[in-house]
Amino acid sequence: MPITQPEQISIDWLSKTLGKPVVGFEVKTEDSNWSLQIPLSVHYPDGTTQALRFKICTGRTFGRSEVDYYLRDYVDMPHAPLVLCYDAQFDANVGYHLLLEDLSETFHNRREVSPTLEYGLAVAEALGRLHRRYGNSALVPDDACWQRYFDEICPGIEPMERATGQGFRERFVTHTRELRERWSAPYGMTLLHGDLNPTNILTPKNAETPVYFLDRQPFDWSLTYGLGTYDLAYFLILWWPVEIRRTHEHTLLRCWYDAFAQSDYSWEQAQADWLLSVEQCLHVPLEWCSKPETLTKMSGLWKTQLARIQSALVSPLS
Repeated sequence: MPITQPEQISIDWLSKTLGKPVVGFEVKTEDSNWSLQIPLSVHYPDGTTQALRFKICTGRTFGRSEVDYYLRDYVDMPHAPLVLCYDAQFDANVGYHLLLEDLSETFHNRREVSPTLEYGLAVAEALGRLHRRYGNSALVPDDACWQRYFDEICPGIEPMERATGQGFRERFVTHTRELRERWSAPYGMTLLHGDLNPTNILTPKNAETPVYFLDRQPFDWSLTYGLGTYDLAYFLILWWPVEIRRTHEHTLLRCWYDAFAQSDYSWEQAQADWLLSVEQCLHVPLEWCSKPETLTKMSGLWKTQLARIQSALVSPLS
């Protein structure tokens, strides 16, 4: 059963979970958008300490995807770009918890760090390896799955048109049809992360590699299986400044493709999928605009993202 309150963490539970005696621990609490983050300093009999991070996510918002991320999907993958997980528990009626290695002393996320080619290559290669593990591994999701996703995005079209003075509906309809046609074929499809924004990627404070991916937390309407190129496009198009993205886009896509390494998936098809995935990035600002509170509150972010997407569509793979 998942732990739902910091007070439920005990010396006995930590000792059993970590597989060695614990003599004491201190906790802090940090709120994030969707969870309670609890840094732990765990003390052992020999005087050593260990930094851990306990994550509590209650309710039914996300399901068990993040637990599976650590305990099932990549648990036996050599050098998986994931933080070490010591324990994870999920209950559909309660939520879940994770006990993770805390790397905050030596690693940081990329929110305040300008992207570089070395960093981009590390992410593209790691992402390609994750995608290779589940390439063409599942049935193409049924139409109800796609429709649930589109139904979440569509309400943002009219508000974004009003806010920008631009038209998006015709383009959205055309792109939706193109995506449905492409999704009918299994090649190039894989298990997705879905949210590789800079706060969900860790790198050393004094280096660009290795990279670790955090927080795979899809909503019930999110796409969890789709074109692998979309994960890379989300990482690159939405979050990189235009000039840096433009300089390195082709190189990073090729790096991802070489790491993905699916025999039935050509480079030409990957480039075509990239164009579809870049346009799919429009769904992110559209989703921000689909709710009155985020339309206004997040306007600075979604307008920046929209400008970056439009720039990428004007000169794809330049």
